[in-house]
Amino acid sequence: MSDISLSFEWWEWLIASPVLGWPGLLGGGVLGASLWPKRRLAGGAAGAIVGNLLIFFVRIALK
Repeated sequence: MSDISLSFEWWEWLIASPVLGWPGLLGGGVLGASLWPKRRLAGGAAGAIVGNLLIFFVRIALK
């Protein structure tokens, strides 16, 4: 039996999020840019961040 446990700080989860949440980066970026046409860059960046974190936490929760 092993006594090894893994515990991560909040910033370590954010560093790892692009690895598991990359589909949210793409989809959120496209969706954010298309829904905010006057500010495509800001919409794309906000959508990419939200999409990445959403997909990442869904994958972590379902594991």
